[in-house]
Amino acid sequence: MATEFKIPLHRFDTNLLPPDARQVGTEAFKTAVMLHFAAEYAGQGQTAMVTVDDKDITVMAFPAEASALDFVMPMLKAGKLTEALPYLESLTKSAPANAAVLYNLGICYSELGQFDEAIIRLKRAVQLDPGHAHAWVGIGNAYHRMRKPDLALAAFEKAAEANPDDGYTQRNLGGILIGFKRIPEAVDHLRKALALLPDDPQAIFGLATALEAVGTDQADEEADALYLRFINEHPTSPMVEAAEKARTAFANKRLKSRSVGGFRPDVMMYIASALQTFKKQGPKGRQAIALEIAMLGRTGLDINDPTDKYTLKSLPGKYSGLHLLAIMYTAFKQIDPTMDTGADFLAEYQAALELQQD
Repeated sequence: MATEFKIPLHRFDTNLLPPDARQVGTEAFKTAVMLHFAAEYAGQGQTAMVTVDDKDITVMAFPAEASALDFVMPMLKAGKLTEALPYLESLTKSAPANAAVLYNLGICYSELGQFDEAIIRLKRAVQLDPGHAHAWVGIGNAYHRMRKPDLALAAFEKAAEANPDDGYTQRNLGGILIGFKRIPEAVDHLRKALALLPDDPQAIFGLATALEAVGTDQADEEADALYLRFINEHPTSPMVEAAEKARTAFANKRLKSRSVGGFRPDVMMYIASALQTFKKQGPKGRQAIALEIAMLGRTGLDINDPTDKYTLKSLPGKYSGLHLLAIMYTAFKQIDPTMDTGADFLAEYQAALELQQD
């Protein structure tokens, strides 16, 4: 249990502080007050946390460093970073050699966007505990947010050396290696990350991205399966749209590889038919059809299966996945010609327009 009491600022004896720290309200004053009570309670075998505001000095004394940190952790977990920050700063005065305190303070600064302050604390943590992998990851993330990729990479590599069996470390290292175009290494680290964190969305998405960069048919197939898994397991993620676009690109790539000279006569005929349908339906009908196909496509259209297995509420009949993709492409080409649908049917679209004119 903690012992807590408050002292009004006007009742605190500033003569207890160094002469250059007696001006109430200054940062030097606050720091000196923290150090004063830290030393006083350390002599009693206790750990003190001190906060200073405009009116009072609040002192909380704990029987040990661990119990003091336990008091702060719920604030951090609840995202109350600005509330936790002064307690952690105070705790570093009572426990200057506690790597766990410095790590949490550094992460707190980093999440608040104060990256320089974060790196100072986190580097102190790894000086005290070189094997603190998560502190190295924190340094790497801070440098990454500061757009210093070389320093970030070096920190992530230190983290992996410190603990090669930590999934978050492997995930961060693999992710940054993609940016350095070191794709085979990225794949290796992200495979390890996913093995250690089998349900982690960032590990799933990261490995899919790395495999996509490999570019072989086998890698594309594995990446496509991972993107589909990501969409199904994490449908509310903001990265779902990117995963869907990647899957469409894979399907289009497979489609083109199986066509003669890169041109699909069947797609051209689908587009020509869609143009005729949209003439009859008008802009509102066209938009309704396009949106329904787009929603259906969120779970993936199998455009390599020629079977007519899909139906629409806005359009009668049954359609193959490729047929629906061609209809959607045609609709969005008319709604916004600059829109990227993920399919490259431009040659077929132009041929269909010429056919219609003829």
